[in-house]
Amino acid sequence: MNNKLVKKYLVLMMIMALVLIATSCAQDTDTADLALINGSIYTMICTNDEVSTAEALVIKDGKIMAVGSNEDVEHFIGTDTEVIDLEGKMVLPGMIESHLHPPGSAFAELYCINLHGVLNEQDTMETIRQFIADNPDLDAYYGEGFSIGAFKDQEAALGPKKERLDQICPDKLVIIESLDGHISWVNSKALDAAGITRDTPDPPGGVIEKDPATGELWGTLKEAAKQSLPPQEFTFEQKMEALIAFQDFMHSLGYTGIFSAGMDQDFYEVFKALEESGELKLWVRASGGIDIRKEETLEQQVEQLIQLRDTYNSELFKVATAKIFVDGVIEGVTGYLLEPYSAEAGKGDNFYGLFYWDMEDLKKAVKMLNGEDFQVHVHAIGDAAVKNTLDAFEYARQETPGDFRNAITHLQLVALEDFARFKDLEVVASVQPYWHFKEPDWFEVVDYPFLGERAEYEYPLGSFFNAGVVVASSSDHSVTPYPNPLWAIEIGATRNLVDGESYDVEDITDMDDPTWLLNKNERASLMDMIKSFTINGAYMLFLDELTGTIEEGKYADLVILEQDLFQIDPLRIDSVQILKTIFQGLVVYEAES
Repeated sequence: MNNKLVKKYLVLMMIMALVLIATSCAQDTDTADLALINGSIYTMICTNDEVSTAEALVIKDGKIMAVGSNEDVEHFIGTDTEVIDLEGKMVLPGMIESHLHPPGSAFAELYCINLHGVLNEQDTMETIRQFIADNPDLDAYYGEGFSIGAFKDQEAALGPKKERLDQICPDKLVIIESLDGHISWVNSKALDAAGITRDTPDPPGGVIEKDPATGELWGTLKEAAKQSLPPQEFTFEQKMEALIAFQDFMHSLGYTGIFSAGMDQDFYEVFKALEESGELKLWVRASGGIDIRKEETLEQQVEQLIQLRDTYNSELFKVATAKIFVDGVIEGVTGYLLEPYSAEAGKGDNFYGLFYWDMEDLKKAVKMLNGEDFQVHVHAIGDAAVKNTLDAFEYARQETPGDFRNAITHLQLVALEDFARFKDLEVVASVQPYWHFKEPDWFEVVDYPFLGERAEYEYPLGSFFNAGVVVASSSDHSVTPYPNPLWAIEIGATRNLVDGESYDVEDITDMDDPTWLLNKNERASLMDMIKSFTINGAYMLFLDELTGTIEEGKYADLVILEQDLFQIDPLRIDSVQILKTIFQGLVVYEAES
């Protein structure tokens, strides 16, 4: 009898132990690592233009466990759960940048003449002069970020003259990139080093500017003409330092994902090294270039791109896109237009700009790339360039149907009949709202003189949304020196000036103030602007199954904002502080105060 009781007791104890172990395991499985409570959480899951909201969410192993009310998630909160009391603050999915160029302005800030954000001629020349004086031991001087809008008259059309640089530094190379990366301003020593004389013809797809009166070299090289210049060399360690600084900068602005629309090829290895060391804390989707002006055939270039994709195809860092330029830029008088430039652009009254491709070659390239399962991302500024690109996409779609999410970026001018074609062809509009107002010392110096009345209708935005097009927003950083997405969201919603101090002008207090207002009919809703930086960006990058909305099972990529953007004056959006950025459940940025 005693033995039976002992056996029963032992069995009971074993059962109780198993229950305790199971309960403990269940608690470990169901207990969140991080909880956000008492918030204003916009999931960006939209139904009939209504977005679902929540009060709380919980995170486990980098992914979202549950979203709902405080009561809905409280049973996931254990003793080891870190809890952030949002106190009503706004939470959005992490921001996604759909077109920029790593490492942004980090090289300029660390190693060379930094003209990003320098807006006038006097400050431009003084910055160059000071850098050269402070660095007498350098063998050559490189810089980036000069604005053609800082200059007047002929220099606004042709670019600043070489004599400006010769006076400061006649005996060493001086090479300075424009803020848009399409123009190099050089001194005479650099032209000599490149073997360029007054008799050198323009290369295919490029312009060597010359004095219209004398035929002498002016001092600017545009597009393909820049390729003859010796590049600035950096060590791998310098590139790593620049990329880490770039990542920190992007985190401080709420970004958790980016699309690299072109970078030095060495940076593929730097990104790979960062991921392998565990330091990469961004979704990075990158492109490789396809250029008809290269010596390699299209077939050879596509094969090189396939090799890039095979080499760089990890979870965080993938190369899966082909980047194509089909024209230049308005300020370089190289954007391709349906109607000629104004005579003030310096090219006569019958100049339409440059289109870099034969149409049959472009159609062949897009078909070939989609056939190899590459997304195609096209730079097109002028309305003729946009129309030709859509023609190429239409041809490829008929020949090679599939889900490629091809995109056209910049879109300064678009013919009215082409908005519907974006929707019909499922082409993403990759826009840069930072430019969608009459920028001081730019609109009146470059855009309006070169385009005339067309400038009043440039940079459409609302028309894309109204046509049902997927719109993904971006900055083209470092073209835009400060790519704060809240600035772009405000400009998209107001089509007006943001942060007047940055442009040395007075702030506006009325979103309908006409001074800097660019075609208010193209305003987008605040909700659409936020979508363009979250779920739409994720869609363009094929990340929409992983991130871009706040829902169970997706990665916990989040940004916490000081205020609810829907509860404040739209003209105050740019002043809202980004408090925290969370990537895969880890806080990667936290404001100091």
